[in-house]
Amino acid sequence: MICRQPTKKERTQINRALNRWGAFEFFKYKPLMIQEVRTKKVVCLVNDGIEKAMQIIKEDPYSAGLAIGDLKKQFIPSIAGADLFTRFGERNKYYVVVAQKAENLVLYGRDVMGESIVAASNSLHENELVILLNTAFEAIAVARTRFAGSSLFQKGRVTVSTISDAGYYLREEG
Repeated sequence: MICRQPTKKERTQINRALNRWGAFEFFKYKPLMIQEVRTKKVVCLVNDGIEKAMQIIKEDPYSAGLAIGDLKKQFIPSIAGADLFTRFGERNKYYVVVAQKAENLVLYGRDVMGESIVAASNSLHENELVILLNTAFEAIAVARTRFAGSSLFQKGRVTVSTISDAGYYLREEG
């Protein structure tokens, strides 16, 4: 495992994603590190002390900080990242609010039916990466839309596919 600072290109990609989620201002001056494990690049939020220590220590750490997402062709937030974006960012069109019954199903890894969506932007496109929120505006999952705009509200059809959910950690524990 390698732990390093993001390249200029990677930081630009991360900053664009943070701007998309409305969290750019919060993360603007926060130090980020990239943990490379085989072909996977994990973006970690670290404190200043860890960032300075990583420049001095040449050994690779087990973990560098809070993993806020994966850097692939597109930055995909982790549940911890989605939670931070929701708390400190501005809610925008990339957030979808679901009803309580759907929240329970999502936390068990299920997808979202159109009638379970409480609020979503009509300007969302098909295959758009979104953060699913419960009615208390807490991040419960990262997902992709299957339809665009008002088609997300179709009754009797799965309209949002869950990629990762907060319940995963609990299911894997036991």
